[in-house]
Amino acid sequence: MTDLMRRATFALGLVVLLLAATVYFITLTPTVPFWDSGEFIAVSNILGIPHPPGTPFYVMIGRIAAMLPIASIAQRLNGLSALASALAVLLTYLTILRLIRIAQGSKGTERTPLHEWIAQAGAVGGALMLAFSDNFWENAIEAEVYSMMSLAQILVFWLGLRWWEAHEKRPTAGPLLVCVYVMWVSVGVHLGVGMMGLPLLVLVALVDRRAALVFAMPLLSVLGVTFGLEAMAGVVILLSTLTFLVFAAQKKLPAWAAWGAVIPALYGMSYAFGDKDFTTGSAVIATASVLVPLAFLALNSREGKVIALALLLMAAGYSTHIYLPIRAAQHPAINEGNPSTWVAMRDLLERKQYGHTSMFVRRGTLQSQLDKEFWRYWKRQWPLASTLRTDGAVPQHGEPRLWMVLLPLLLGAGGAVWQARREKVTSIATVTLAAFSTVGMILFLNFSDHEVRDRDYFFTTGYHVYAVWIGMGIAWAIAWIRDSFETGVLRAWATAGAAALLLAQPFVLMKSLWYVHDRRGNYVAHDYAYNMLAPLAPNSYVFTNGDNDTFPLWYMQQVENFRKDVRVVNLSLLNTDWYIQQLKDDGPKVPIDLSDQVIRALGQGAIQDTSGRIIYTNQFMVQHIIEHSHGPDGTWIKQPYFAVTVPDHVGYDPYFTLEGLVYRVNPDSLHGQLDEPVTRRSLYQLFKYRGLFNADGSWDRTVYKDENASTLSHNYAAAHFSLAFYYHRRGQLDRAIAEMERVQRMFPDLAEAMVPLGGFYMQKGDTARAVRLFRGLAMTSPNNPEVRYYYGLTLAFQRDVAGALREFDAAVALAPDFADPYKSAYTLLLQAGQRERALDYLERLVNANPNEVGARQILESSRRSVRPEGALPPPPVPQP
Repeated sequence: MTDLMRRATFALGLVVLLLAATVYFITLTPTVPFWDSGEFIAVSNILGIPHPPGTPFYVMIGRIAAMLPIASIAQRLNGLSALASALAVLLTYLTILRLIRIAQGSKGTERTPLHEWIAQAGAVGGALMLAFSDNFWENAIEAEVYSMMSLAQILVFWLGLRWWEAHEKRPTAGPLLVCVYVMWVSVGVHLGVGMMGLPLLVLVALVDRRAALVFAMPLLSVLGVTFGLEAMAGVVILLSTLTFLVFAAQKKLPAWAAWGAVIPALYGMSYAFGDKDFTTGSAVIATASVLVPLAFLALNSREGKVIALALLLMAAGYSTHIYLPIRAAQHPAINEGNPSTWVAMRDLLERKQYGHTSMFVRRGTLQSQLDKEFWRYWKRQWPLASTLRTDGAVPQHGEPRLWMVLLPLLLGAGGAVWQARREKVTSIATVTLAAFSTVGMILFLNFSDHEVRDRDYFFTTGYHVYAVWIGMGIAWAIAWIRDSFETGVLRAWATAGAAALLLAQPFVLMKSLWYVHDRRGNYVAHDYAYNMLAPLAPNSYVFTNGDNDTFPLWYMQQVENFRKDVRVVNLSLLNTDWYIQQLKDDGPKVPIDLSDQVIRALGQGAIQDTSGRIIYTNQFMVQHIIEHSHGPDGTWIKQPYFAVTVPDHVGYDPYFTLEGLVYRVNPDSLHGQLDEPVTRRSLYQLFKYRGLFNADGSWDRTVYKDENASTLSHNYAAAHFSLAFYYHRRGQLDRAIAEMERVQRMFPDLAEAMVPLGGFYMQKGDTARAVRLFRGLAMTSPNNPEVRYYYGLTLAFQRDVAGALREFDAAVALAPDFADPYKSAYTLLLQAGQRERALDYLERLVNANPNEVGARQILESSRRSVRPEGALPPPPVPQP
């Protein structure tokens, strides 16, 4: 490589790094977002234990980042992801560049300076297509493990290529030993780093089979980490034993040393892969089955020394997991799984909290797993045209069409084919990784048909590999276009033009996805957590539903030290014994009067009552905690609350009073369903709505909100909704309308809220406004039968019989068992003197819904009478 090439590589690598980093830090999430980030920021700040498998290395690195004297703690942790992602983009550029150079120089082809510039174009283009892809950009701007995972994975791949290059000059093990350490330490960030072991071993085997034998155990055993500590130990024992037997066959290890280790190895594996827990004796025997023959091998061969060093690096890398029991024993405020004992740590690493699934018993249909849970995500990564719909009041981010992503997909496929034709070694290794991170993940993860959230992040590695192929495809396409022209000026212009157009892709992609990834001003999750905690009574507790309810609250308490007197009780975790024990023992405590033995029994997830009925542990615990919150005089020792997102109230609904985003649980059922002063003060004075609503309550279009944030923000509308009906029940129609009009400004397309507003208008006699409202709703929600019905009702009040019947018929077509349109059409036609047509609607209603006894009686009565019966009733007001 000439000095010019080195300088060009350095300069372009720096440009790629700085461009990616600049974009990430500009669009960085300013505070806590929803999902896991809130937990990761909180545990990094306090050195806690996050959800299984604990990610100890991430927590320790995150703690260092949290201590930096710049910005806020949340921005430091979010910035850690941005930095890791930018470095991953740089290494991706270097990796693509090396792969293109290898492919260009294969088959005896002499590389020229033009080849180098084409390689540089492909490397820059591929790296930036990764940088601005949907999933990678998303992970780069918030505190998540996937950015560091991607950095570790591409570092391993790049080191593998460096090893090959160095190995051809002089056999060496250095880069591979570094790979071993990087993988084993990085499984403390994310288990996905372990998948690099197989493609790296494939690369090594294709280059040097003897080196593959040496590194088979260290590289393949990292895959066992996914199945927990004991299974991982079993894989190490198994692979080590097989390695020793091969070396014994090669006369590099005494046969008695290899075969003598087989029996203790089998004994150790019976514990590792069986149901028995390791004892001190069995652990010593299992360890000896590896270390004793390895010592003989290391004393007599260089290969043994390399394996011994690799084993030492494996242990050193994985040793970050010692953090888990040490820190758990100190009872940090967030201590998921409490892995302070061997059994608890094993359960945490095996992720037993999430239950057991088999990849051989499919939980969803093949079509769903391939289309909804894979292809749908794949298409999102590289849309070269914006999928944002801004025609409505609330911008919506839709799914891209195939033509929007066709060019990147074709370039990726072309790059894969070109690599396979030009050079087999790197092609096979890359295909192995691609298959492992796409098809392999589909089989292993075994998604159901009803996942609670999008699972695109599980395919992060697959997107990364394909971006590498896109870069190679850019180089192939430029060369192909160049070769399509004869030598001369036209050929030069065609080459330059092709390069310019293809390198414009990342910037088109960046523009296309900028709005949906720009987190500036997005405080939705932060303010949601603040708004839930702020109104609560001192030293109270609140039941929450899941991650999105809980993690932002943990962040507020453990990072911003806000409302640490309140105990957040997560109902998902309330099925586990360790969490119940923490609620009982660690402050702020909740009232629990159960022995440790009973708590361990509750950890099974369900109990059976005296009548034989199965009760889930969390349902039992909710009742137990609330019952033991009563004082001697019947008042609360600790005030209970339920978040409004909790679906199962365990029978306490009659005791609820709404207070903004929570239900206050009352000691008796004599209180009202809504605390109007508290709710109104919360909504109009206490709550923060930064990045969500403007001062007048209208939707803030300057900040993008994803589906999750938009859905949760509907809880604000629900609170205004309840206020409106509170005022309506008390005859305060103007105040009710004012509340519903605020909801209209908040969510202009929310039919569930607008229908009651139209009813209020009609009650006030303002039929014209009701007609305008329902006409607009009918256009935006044409498939909502309730909207079509109420629009028809307003038209009926204006004596537009034909229009009203049209809307009634539309409502009936959408919901044949919806009774109101039939009845209103009947009354309207009776009043218009069209008796037979009116009776026809009643007959259709009875046929569609035989349980409509009243309609049947009216029909029979009308058939007997020659005089029209009934009159147009006042419009019913929709109820909350």
